[in-house]
Amino acid sequence: MLNVLKPLWVSIKRLFHQPMTVNYPIERREIPPRFRGGIFALSMNEQGELNCIACQLCQQICPSQIITVVRGFKEVEQVIKKPDGTEQVVKRKKTYPQEFIIDYNACMKCELCVQVCPVDSIVMVPSVGDIALSREDLLLDIEKLKQNWLRFKMSAWATGETLRAEQDPKRSEPIDAAQKAKIPTAGKHPEKVNEGWKTKRII
Repeated sequence: MLNVLKPLWVSIKRLFHQPMTVNYPIERREIPPRFRGGIFALSMNEQGELNCIACQLCQQICPSQIITVVRGFKEVEQVIKKPDGTEQVVKRKKTYPQEFIIDYNACMKCELCVQVCPVDSIVMVPSVGDIALSREDLLLDIEKLKQNWLRFKMSAWATGETLRAEQDPKRSEPIDAAQKAKIPTAGKHPEKVNEGWKTKRII
């Protein structure tokens, strides 16, 4: 009898509390700004060209080896200014990705590829509503990555520039003895120091 009344009492007690869930997908909760997840996208400039320079750094650093970048070369015209003030049009070779494929089946969402990108080309955009009905749907090629960019634009905080700035220690700022005592050792959570309205992580 007690085994029946105990869960019943819990249900009655929770009846007067505010619900902790939402009626998804009719209601959607706001995704946190530092949400680590979602899907990938390749950023484009105002002319609709990919910012990717096919440096292959993302391919090399990926621990799961799921990124394949095939580098291509093309000639582009560039206007340069001479010391005398005149302009000259020169042709130069530019690298670009002929193919860019991400096998999302094995992605561990470490964001290392995003961190090393020198031109903020590959980004992770917040999306929790997309579904895949086959493994082929999780093979992201250039066209799919472009479409993800057009859908979300720069709605994600996780670009290479922001991630590097987040993890780069401010070595020029002195740390007093009280702050040094708060620096975490292995196995401890990092402490936070409040500076007015800012909260900064001690590294």
